[in-house]
Amino acid sequence: MIKLIAGLVSNDELILKRFNGISLGKITHLPDYNIRQGNHTLFLSSMKRHEFMIFRYGMAPSGAKEDRIIFEAPVEAPWRTIHDEHILKKDIIMSPDSRKQIRGQRGLMPVDYFILESDHEPYVVFMRDRRRPFALGCIWDAWKKNILDDLTYGFAILTVPAYGTFRKIGIKRMPLIISEHDYREWVNPDPTIMGKTDLMDYYPEKYLNAFPIAREILTSTENSKSLVNPVGEMLFKDEKKDQGLIQYKRRKGKEFDESKPTLGERTL
Repeated sequence: MIKLIAGLVSNDELILKRFNGISLGKITHLPDYNIRQGNHTLFLSSMKRHEFMIFRYGMAPSGAKEDRIIFEAPVEAPWRTIHDEHILKKDIIMSPDSRKQIRGQRGLMPVDYFILESDHEPYVVFMRDRRRPFALGCIWDAWKKNILDDLTYGFAILTVPAYGTFRKIGIKRMPLIISEHDYREWVNPDPTIMGKTDLMDYYPEKYLNAFPIAREILTSTENSKSLVNPVGEMLFKDEKKDQGLIQYKRRKGKEFDESKPTLGERTL
């Protein structure tokens, strides 16, 4: 399985703007550049779909035959040797680890970016128009190790086979991105799977971009902006937008290194 890492550094105002109608409750969100397996982070679940909660990245699936934690749940089974980039098979609805959760225990993980390892180096992947945060499709569960323990709430990120340019650079799997207009439907606890499977699909590559970063992120547990500094060029070059940003910064009298990519109005 992939070791998926993500970051959420947007402030509360921007998070609430993107998730209109959702409350942070009493949560004080702090920027996190390095959300990895076992960490706790903001999560919107079908259990409390109008308010963010704090969930653990990692889930003990009820109904599984053994006591274990899963971090990713494949929509299309990894054992398939041939992947159709136009038709995503929904094997998840029959998986022992996730067939219960995908029907009524779905959730959203808000992120500004996620990080995937390619054949050569990790890549920070984000929205090409710099729109953030966006949301990864997840399933969740609650469990306790001992009868006297409090419940632990955790989630697993749904994944799909890598496609397009991302597959060509050696990325094997990617997280499932849920479109913004489908957020409410995705966290609707209605257990009817019909209609929910339509929301599980490849996210159009034309809306994504990425740049390479140092391999240190793969092993570091530090919460540091330096971990996601670019070490190479954008995967997809948008010359018109880049030139507009350069001219804007020059008018403002700011230094700008044209050789380095940026996430836009607020760099990481």
